Amino acid sequence: MNKLLKAVKEASISVACLLDDVAVSEDDILNCELDLNELQKDIEHLQDQITIIENELDPFVVEELNSIKNEEEAWSVITVG
Repeated sequence: MNKLLKAVKEASISVACLLDDVAVSEDDILNCELDLNELQKDIEHLQDQITIIENELDPFVVEELNSIKNEEEAWSVITVG
């Protein structure tokens, strides 16, 4: 769970960095002050963190789906029986 929380925090920081990086003036754009390499690094880091989040949540999602299936099966036995 620590890995999941860390990834969420890292993703949040990456989004903040991206927003900061793209918050440039028209003059900055005209002077090529927008660093596309830095933007790419931030986006790649954000994608890495999202992948960690997905991987950490997968077991919970599978367990939840199994739980729902088991509950539905139990209800069908109760209502049919």
